[in-house]
Amino acid sequence: MDAYERRCRLLMRAYSPRFREHRGQELLGTLLDLAAPGQTRPTLRDSLDIVRGGLLTRIGDRPPAGQWIGYRLFGRLVPDQYRMWVRDDLHSTLYFFHTPFLRFMLIIPLLTGINEFLGVEEFLHAHGVDLLNWPIPVAFGLAARSASATRRRARDWYGLERIDAS
Repeated sequence: MDAYERRCRLLMRAYSPRFREHRGQELLGTLLDLAAPGQTRPTLRDSLDIVRGGLLTRIGDRPPAGQWIGYRLFGRLVPDQYRMWVRDDLHSTLYFFHTPFLRFMLIIPLLTGINEFLGVEEFLHAHGVDLLNWPIPVAFGLAARSASATRRRARDWYGLERIDAS
């Protein structure tokens, strides 16, 4: 593998893993065929075209914004036509980072509002229990549990094979 091919493979990471698995060799072969002899890196124009194409492919595979927000924040399932996108999302190594994080950001204001409205912290402090910022760990736990439940439910609904947590 020469420097040109390594750089092309790096640029092709803009495409989804599923696309690279099915069409990556074809795209790489085309790029290698079009390279001038002795060329060590793709031209700026080719690089921008590869990245633009990859990003447009990724965006085109996603469900519409409303369904995406419902899936990402509330664990709602998306229509079957986006099944492969869900599979890619569940296989993502960042799944347990982005999904609980977004839900955490949604739950924190809710729990903080409940705390202020009901006076939970003052009640606990009056009875000798001192909890500093209790909504944060509670929200994180709820978000992580919710993300695990969504992953399990989506896997069962779409008939996806067992997905390891790595």
